[in-house]
Amino acid sequence: MPHRLTEANVLEVWEDGLGSNPAARSLLLASVAAPAGQSVADLPLSAVNSLLLEMRCGAFGDALPCTADCPACGDSLDVTVAVGELRPGEAGGGTGEGGAVPATGTLTAYGMTVTYRALTGRDVRDVDPTAPRARQALLRRCVVDVSPPADDLPDEVLEQVARRLPGLDPGADTVLTLNCPQCGHCWEAALDIADHLWTDVSGYAHRLLHEVHALARAYGWSEADVLSISPTRRHFYLEASTG
Repeated sequence: MPHRLTEANVLEVWEDGLGSNPAARSLLLASVAAPAGQSVADLPLSAVNSLLLEMRCGAFGDALPCTADCPACGDSLDVTVAVGELRPGEAGGGTGEGGAVPATGTLTAYGMTVTYRALTGRDVRDVDPTAPRARQALLRRCVVDVSPPADDLPDEVLEQVARRLPGLDPGADTVLTLNCPQCGHCWEAALDIADHLWTDVSGYAHRLLHEVHALARAYGWSEADVLSISPTRRHFYLEASTG
């Protein structure tokens, strides 16, 4: 059965994620929603996103409030998106031991036949986005075979691989189509599901820690004492201690 984000583990998840980069944090959050024993690092990005959406829906509800600035007029747009609208129709891979596996494709260019696969969470985590030629390094990780063998691939071939990746794993990127009510401009904006979820987790952890602090100061309880009390009763004690 999938794990869940609960009061019993949210502080641990938040603490573990504090020192992580965004890609590692995404895998940390996905691992909480994954079935016990499943490694999420080698799942295609669409499967990672599905786990993140499942966690978001279960812990914080179906509605994702988003804000974007219109690139044409600069007006700020508030949009609420339902989690169901963001779920990929098909994960980018087959189903093997441990879950979805990255789908593969082939292309022929510059006299070479290149077999490539969908990006995984491990690929994104292990490539420093600030490093020189990070994009090319990420794309090379997708290449699983070149015939005839070649020590290196031209950037033009890697870009052909890049253009085919969205079709290989349609849920890897989450893009919203937005329409500005002020000027009528229509554009596409990327939604970082992991970043959105981390903001929710971080906010919840901070609120929980403030409750622990207030009740520990008021009643001398330990953190474990406070967390063992249901949220409803905790709210009562918080009100009573400040009344």
